[in-house]
Amino acid sequence: MARKSSELYYPNMMVRIYLQALEEVMGKNGINALLNLAGLPHLIDNYPPANLNQEFDFADFSALGQALDDMYGPRGGRGLALRAGRAAFAEGLANFGAMVGMGELAFKVIPLQRTNC
Repeated sequence: MARKSSELYYPNMMVRIYLQALEEVMGKNGINALLNLAGLPHLIDNYPPANLNQEFDFADFSALGQALDDMYGPRGGRGLALRAGRAAFAEGLANFGAMVGMGELAFKVIPLQRTNC
């Protein structure tokens, strides 16, 4: 069954970073199984390009979260999503931090407890 497009899109690079983070957390076989379950087998070994074009549908991104819950249950899926989200944040910060002002001293000195990570 084809998923209805949300007509809203994430930047390709953001999705690429998230998929790479999931692969880091789950392993190659795990991410491949997740992509199949999410109905996104075309992304196996073919992540979105490393650009800022807004081309990755929100509905497809949401399907990744649903597939995590389906594979690992609500608690396990949440745990994996949190681990992947933290890895993606670290990678995103390395790639985009200076662009959005996160490389500034004021951001770096915020105590970890205040960041809710």
